[in-house]
Amino acid sequence: MRNSGRPESDAGTPSAAAGPGQGLESVDNALALLILLRRNGRLRLSEAADHLGVARSTAHRLLTTLRGRGFAVQGADKAYRPGPELYRLGMSHRSDYELVETARPHMLWLSGKLDETVHLEVRSGPEVRFLHSVEGTHVLRVGSRAGAVLPAHLASGGKALLAELTVAELAEVYGPGGGAQPDTDPETLHRRLAVVRRRGHALNIGETERGISAVGAAVRDPCGRAVAALAVSAPSLRFTRTHLDEAAEVLREAVRRMEAAL
Repeated sequence: MRNSGRPESDAGTPSAAAGPGQGLESVDNALALLILLRRNGRLRLSEAADHLGVARSTAHRLLTTLRGRGFAVQGADKAYRPGPELYRLGMSHRSDYELVETARPHMLWLSGKLDETVHLEVRSGPEVRFLHSVEGTHVLRVGSRAGAVLPAHLASGGKALLAELTVAELAEVYGPGGGAQPDTDPETLHRRLAVVRRRGHALNIGETERGISAVGAAVRDPCGRAVAALAVSAPSLRFTRTHLDEAAEVLREAVRRMEAAL
């Protein structure tokens, strides 16, 4: 625990006689909080005050300044998390928790519009991992896939994320010749994903699970980097090609809403 060694008023504001040393200390404290946010991904006011060795009012003033500049955001739980400016500078990465918290209201909206199951996915190498699902209300529906892992080149969300990569980046994922997996030669896969890049969404018609169809689209951060994918899945009997096209349009609107919240 650090201690500034200086007395503070109840309001936590520096005295009128504050000199340049105190100003530099405020800068140092703000930088310390940025490092803490980047490292922990989540910070409570009490933790910030304890870490700096200052009054809560002082820590609150510093965090409010960081929030006002876009370096921090405050969630419904009152905790602070890295803001868009930290991501824009490449100083932090969104945690799974942050992605789920940001995506949940838009997933609920999307599921309500289509009455189908919605998934939030992230790519990890050649696989796509399901972080969260919101189930539809049909008796015959796709259940939650939270925690499941599927080949990225087959899942709709995985395809949407792979479509963001260059041939060289695909080679880093699968190896120069595609490795042991079929249909993952980087150049071939990149050409096949051109249709995904053109229309802005990807389809999975029974490729990962017989009788299940899905449509997925990438979610980009303020810097234009794909950080996750939203996907809608349903039994193929109900998710005909016409319904998939209609779902894709609503899906893209949900993606735009989530991107605006990042």
